[in-house]
Amino acid sequence: MLGLQEDKLCGIISALAALSFVCFAQSTSEKTGISVAKRTVDKLLKGYDIRLRPDFGGPPVVVGMSINIASIDSISEVNMDYTITMYFQQSWRDKRLAYTEMELNLTLDNRVADQLWLPDTYFLNDKKSFLHGVTVKNRMIRLHPDGTVLYGLRITTTAACMMDLRRYPLDEQNCTLEIESYGYTTDDIVFFWQGDNAVTGVDKLELPQFSIMTLRLVSREVKFTTGSYPRLSLSFRIKRNIGYFILQTYMPSILITILSWVSFWINYDASAARVALGVTTVLTMTTINTHLRETLPKIPYVKAIDVYLMGCFVFVFLALLEYAFVNYVFFGRGPQQQKKYSERFNKANNERPRYEEKRMREQDPLTAPFQSNTLRSYAQRRNLYMEEQRKVDAYGNILLTTLDMNNEVMPSDGGSSVGDSRHSVMSFESSGVQFRKPMASRDGYSHHSLDRATMRSRANCRLRRRSSKLKLKIPNLADVSTIDKWSRVIFPITFGFFNLIYWLYYVN
Repeated sequence: MLGLQEDKLCGIISALAALSFVCFAQSTSEKTGISVAKRTVDKLLKGYDIRLRPDFGGPPVVVGMSINIASIDSISEVNMDYTITMYFQQSWRDKRLAYTEMELNLTLDNRVADQLWLPDTYFLNDKKSFLHGVTVKNRMIRLHPDGTVLYGLRITTTAACMMDLRRYPLDEQNCTLEIESYGYTTDDIVFFWQGDNAVTGVDKLELPQFSIMTLRLVSREVKFTTGSYPRLSLSFRIKRNIGYFILQTYMPSILITILSWVSFWINYDASAARVALGVTTVLTMTTINTHLRETLPKIPYVKAIDVYLMGCFVFVFLALLEYAFVNYVFFGRGPQQQKKYSERFNKANNERPRYEEKRMREQDPLTAPFQSNTLRSYAQRRNLYMEEQRKVDAYGNILLTTLDMNNEVMPSDGGSSVGDSRHSVMSFESSGVQFRKPMASRDGYSHHSLDRATMRSRANCRLRRRSSKLKLKIPNLADVSTIDKWSRVIFPITFGFFNLIYWLYYVN
């Protein structure tokens, strides 16, 4: 019994001893690993001179680069630049940092980077850049046993991108990111892209207005007066998505242009409606142009969207001018000519009775009083006829038809007397209205005979000469509706032809 208890106690003691040994060995190993790493880093940094590049005096340092694009935040046409956030890695070999004490890679604190030599890399077309510092500076230093150094940064840079906006917004742009050594020439440093996948993350990018078409990597040397320097270029071609501009610019412009044509279907005397519609469309097109200019730089050449908006503005403005022309024809030139011709017509016809009365008195004093009454009666009927020719249309406008006063005295029947002018016929041919005198004589002087043929011939010759000078041609005011009818056809056809040429030229 006593022996069994001793065996159990010995087993417990042995287990505790083994556990203690394992813990001691592990703690010793951990202390040994940390101490080895510490001694290794201290050894590497001891006597390290960051003022001299690796292999100073020997071959140039070969620096490989790779980029992982996190996002392209914005592309600005006004400032002609773009903002990109990326993970930028550089790697090179520094024999002074090689170690053999351990096989593990040493990932060190970012503050160690301030104690090591780093390439003097900068972005040539950079406008503004910053290194992210939340929660600590986003940079990494990793050492490999053979002395290879991996240096990574997370940076956001705004780089210049010179754009050709002649085909805006149907354009394609080529933006680059230029990486170059600032002080070291090609005798001291060489840059290269690390493999075919040196730039990643492009396929995951989502840009609101652009699509990335192609990506190109270029490595070359550039020469300045201070020497030749290595340069790497990341070039990507972007194409602008036109959907936004169709909805925000092209479609409103087309609809406003079509809206301006509604005035062609509005009556020409509705000045308030047509003028308000024309001015509203012109001001709307001006507002669209102004808003577009605010979003673009002040460049000297004409852009594609400027051509389209200017074309729409011209069509809208011409629609307004079309009504100005119609208004001038209806209320300006036509009434002025009517007034002028009416005054001449009235003056000539007022002189005619006096002339005929004087003529009859000279030829036959006996019948002069009766003929004078006849001429006065003719003048009254002529004035009545002129009043009847004044017609008022449905809109209260006075319209005068074309008058062609020939003033010819037609021969009557053989029994009629020339001395009595009531037997004559006055014909207004152009109006199609005739006033006929009663054929029966109401006076007792018909027995007075004259030389009928001679008097008729002289009177007709004089009246023809007078009427040839007073022939009236008043413009047909119904032509204003003809102008609108032609405009309804010409404007849409011309605008469609303009769109066809525009889209064929700029899309292809």
